Amino acid sequence: MASSPSAMGIGCLASNPEIFVIAEPHWLVFNWRSRALYEIVSLLMTLLGQRSLNAYVQFCLRLGSCKVTDEGNFLARKLVLTGQGKQWITQFDDIDQGTAILLANSLTLISHTEFRRELEKLVLGAAADVEGPIALFAVRELPKFSPEESWMMPQVLPLYSCASLSEDGRSISSVGATADLGSEAIIAHMIRQLARGNPAKFINHPTLNEMRDRGCRAVFVVDDFVGSGGRVRSFLDSLWLEPTLKSWWSTKLIRFNVLAYSATDHGTRSLQRLKCSPAICVHRDATSFETLPLSLEKKELIRKLCRDYGARVFKRRKNMWFGYKQGMCSIVFEHGCPNNTPAILWDMKDGTPNWTGLFPHRAISSEIASVFPLEIGRGDSVATLMDIGQTKLAKSGALSRTGETGQVILLVLSLIAKGHRKRATICFATGLSTKDCERIIERCIKWKFLTPQRRLTPRGLAELDAARKFRAQSQTSVDRGSDYYYPQQLRPTTC
Repeated sequence: MASSPSAMGIGCLASNPEIFVIAEPHWLVFNWRSRALYEIVSLLMTLLGQRSLNAYVQFCLRLGSCKVTDEGNFLARKLVLTGQGKQWITQFDDIDQGTAILLANSLTLISHTEFRRELEKLVLGAAADVEGPIALFAVRELPKFSPEESWMMPQVLPLYSCASLSEDGRSISSVGATADLGSEAIIAHMIRQLARGNPAKFINHPTLNEMRDRGCRAVFVVDDFVGSGGRVRSFLDSLWLEPTLKSWWSTKLIRFNVLAYSATDHGTRSLQRLKCSPAICVHRDATSFETLPLSLEKKELIRKLCRDYGARVFKRRKNMWFGYKQGMCSIVFEHGCPNNTPAILWDMKDGTPNWTGLFPHRAISSEIASVFPLEIGRGDSVATLMDIGQTKLAKSGALSRTGETGQVILLVLSLIAKGHRKRATICFATGLSTKDCERIIERCIKWKFLTPQRRLTPRGLAELDAARKFRAQSQTSVDRGSDYYYPQQLRPTTC
């Protein structure tokens, strides 16, 4: 492994399985769960000294006895401990291995369970606002034709002209006529289950006649991830080319909705410009390495790593060094790695120099899939505060003295104080969904911690200042003493 894992904030399991040590270059922060654990750690620091304890942490890392500090997206730190992850790390020069670990640690890993559960909730929540049946479609790549003019871009065909009908003629194929199926297969299965569970509400890939007979009032197109927005845009364009659907939309008989587990800002904006004006529902905003709650120095190191090794290994694919359309996305699904992520994560190259990605050909092996968390939770708040420069607040211990909501609010205020106002950044740091993140921000605005423009108010600044000045009080109990108390006077009894 790299010689500088301590700079990455990787959690290491000490002798007690409940003690999590977060090592940094010149300081140590301990995340304790009780006073007893804190005293054990204090004793270790007294006996070993900070330098020796730092050396012990790095020694544990080299032995592989590492443990994640918290759940959620920070479980990505286990990636570099797998055999595949170690092989990927060794391809970097020694001086760059620390940055490569940081790159892998910053990924958000979405498991099958998390993806299916939250996307289904999203569909059911959006369906509650529609009175009438809903047509569900899984987004997929559609065939295109090239116009006679060479200067024109390939155009999509109307959906029903390139889809095969079912035997009863009431639905169309949910996937393409190929063995190379992507996320559309998983989403198509989810749609099938929804339609079976509530056939009066959901229609599984219906034909136009079926939509007319059932009185359909909305068209939901469902995808896993909206990166550049190209695939969803092409699918909606193919629906828009159907004159019947266009007529129903113009008379306000139907509406279009796009539902995705995650989406980038760029992809969302590109869909908002479509003629059908779709409503866009996303469970979690997608972060990129440009919007992560990291210092500018670390962000530049990650970008330099992708550029240098992209130029070294993938000379002829310069457009993919930072991902498709320079996406630099940091989200990976268990069913596949998006091509918007940097090429050094998934691309393959034979010859000299050869290269094996962490997710070869964007596929997820069983070994890598084992580290995907069942659900996304909040990571180590102390490490996040240190990364964004809130050192005093991280060391004050104020987070350990507040409840769950109080910790999230302090973290949100700290991020905004350092200029991290994007919702995607806040979602990554707190582990919240888009909906929950908006709810927390609205609560901060209601309490006058933030302005509607997501800027700190004097009250919000005062809250942060008070948290920075917080010091844990002594837990020593008052001496009870040994003397017994005998009352000397008694009030007279009354009849």
